[in-house]
Amino acid sequence: MEQVRNVYCVGRNYRDHATELGNAVPSEPMLFGKWTHALTPCQGTLQLPGKRSNIHHELEIVLWFDRTYEPGMGLKEAVAGVALGIDLTDRDAQNRLKAAGQPWEYAKSFPKSGVLTDFYRVLDFDALVTTPFSMMIGDRVVQHGQAADMVFPFDTLVEYVGREFGFQAGDILYTGTPAGVGPLSDGDQLTLKFGDRIWGACSVALD
Repeated sequence: MEQVRNVYCVGRNYRDHATELGNAVPSEPMLFGKWTHALTPCQGTLQLPGKRSNIHHELEIVLWFDRTYEPGMGLKEAVAGVALGIDLTDRDAQNRLKAAGQPWEYAKSFPKSGVLTDFYRVLDFDALVTTPFSMMIGDRVVQHGQAADMVFPFDTLVEYVGREFGFQAGDILYTGTPAGVGPLSDGDQLTLKFGDRIWGACSVALD
């Protein structure tokens, strides 16, 4: 986690997720950020602030960049690895901030709100797009999707983030969440899978 520089996040990048929250699908990538102190590995127990009583899970594919963006750079040149992540969101705070036209950081960047598995090298980018990923709470699948369903595909996101923000080595990008987001409860056991492989597992504890 100490090697991560900037944390970019894409909102509303799956139509079904935008629909479930009553949001319009954006016409260009909608980006926000997390502070790096929000990052935590997907292992052991996630000790979350109990005063935030409506923390939602948002499962995402996360890209890791290992070089500085250059115009025309392709996906294979820019992306060194991929992980699964959970963009934990204080939904009550987010709704309040959205209604007031204020930034989302209070709802998105509290400690341990950026959960990450280990990163893996990408050997086949076509397979990355079509391989399903999922999150379970206990023995129940709560979120599942595949990158092929994203509104803005990986190459579009890489070009947009590079052009508008100029990513560098050590930056990461949460690429959006499919439908099925919902609240976490004390004691929940979370399992993150890419295809049929378990990439991360952790439990939830609320103060």
